[in-house]
Amino acid sequence: MSVQRADMKDIEVILFVINKSNSEAYRKIIPPEYFKEPVLTLDELLEDFKHVIFYTYKVKDRVVGVAALKVESDGVGSIRWVYILPEHQRKGVGTSLINHIENEAVKMKLRKLIAHHVYEKAHWARNFYTKLGYKITDRITRPWGDNFNYEKTLT
Repeated sequence: MSVQRADMKDIEVILFVINKSNSEAYRKIIPPEYFKEPVLTLDELLEDFKHVIFYTYKVKDRVVGVAALKVESDGVGSIRWVYILPEHQRKGVGTSLINHIENEAVKMKLRKLIAHHVYEKAHWARNFYTKLGYKITDRITRPWGDNFNYEKTLT
């Protein structure tokens, strides 16, 4: 079990983990007219790979979780695409990924991390960020419900 920086050879499995996990988690809580499936296309992921650092969590050489870090501005980064395959959730995978990203962010001299657009009805995600010390800083109203931005100051 380990967190590693992803590279292009991981692109297909990252896409699979994000889309499968998103579908399982959000299909039932976002109204159908607003739910996008797949949430991410290969072209969109390839574009993101130019600006975002992806990390994978592997169990027995199989990617079961992903998360990404994007440097937004001087001293600020954002956490993106945190997805864990359903059968590996609630086993510390997400926490390991976020802890790794926080450590990498500190090495990059980032002072703050933001998790953007956490859906209000995604109680598991809201609890996850709260448990890790993130605080709500913004509420964004969407047609399907509110999203929250969570923020943490790094030490």
